Amino acid sequence: MKIKIERNKKEKISKKKKERTVSVGKHRKMVLALWLLLFCSLTFGIYKNFTAIDQHTTHEKVVVKEKILNTSGVENFTMDFVKEYFSWKNDKEAIEKRMTNLGQYLTEGGLSLSQDMVRADIPTSSEVEFVKILDVKKQLKEFVVSFLVDQKITEGKKSQQVSSAYRVSIFEDKKGNHIMISLPTMIAKPGKANYKAKQLETDSEINAKTSEEITEFLETFFKLYPTASEKELEYYVENDTIRPINTNLKFVELVNPVYTQNEKNVQVKVDVKYLDNLSKTMNYFQYELRLQKDGNWRIIKAE
Repeated sequence: MKIKIERNKKEKISKKKKERTVSVGKHRKMVLALWLLLFCSLTFGIYKNFTAIDQHTTHEKVVVKEKILNTSGVENFTMDFVKEYFSWKNDKEAIEKRMTNLGQYLTEGGLSLSQDMVRADIPTSSEVEFVKILDVKKQLKEFVVSFLVDQKITEGKKSQQVSSAYRVSIFEDKKGNHIMISLPTMIAKPGKANYKAKQLETDSEINAKTSEEITEFLETFFKLYPTASEKELEYYVENDTIRPINTNLKFVELVNPVYTQNEKNVQVKVDVKYLDNLSKTMNYFQYELRLQKDGNWRIIKAE
């Protein structure tokens, strides 16, 4: 009986020991694999950090050198053509001579179209009084020239001034020869630009006393200026900013002077009214000056 009991105890102890035995082989392999992956990642990161190319955004600046284009030949050719094309007389021989002369400028097609411009029975004559080149543009193998022409149109005893703008196309070969590849086409005449001058006022930082000093200085200077020598101007002007003009002008007054404080200097914008003793005309000279006071007021810059 005792033997049986002991055997049961041994079996229980053996079972307990078996229950406590834990297999860790599979977990160890997984942990090692994770550590190996972490090590490889860290190693690769360090490698990339030392071998990476430092890349910065590169801003390329393309410098385009403008080629100076000599258009004097094209302009002269155009002016000669315009004087011939827009001039005629109501005379058969003069008309025929005009067509012969135009043959030096026009293509055969252009010359053919021009035949009908001035007819043999035309009652008018035309004289070109003025030609002005407005613009010259290079387009592929041709030049497009815009110009203004003033004509005196006469019919019988009546004459009328006519001003018109046109454009033409001109071909230039490698030798510098030219030919009109289009007849004059009328375009709009250039007009007056829309510009509104900014109304300036004397700076509030400049007190009345300073303003009076500047006005007195300018009046004294501009009275002297027309006939002043270089030596006399040295007292008022710094570094030959204003040179002698040696002319017979009489100072009348300062018109609308505006004074603006600019750091240690005073900016002056003023119209100076002069009487020309020779022509008896009244002239307004416009100045932009920079004044500086170092004991006395002096002009240090003039525009």
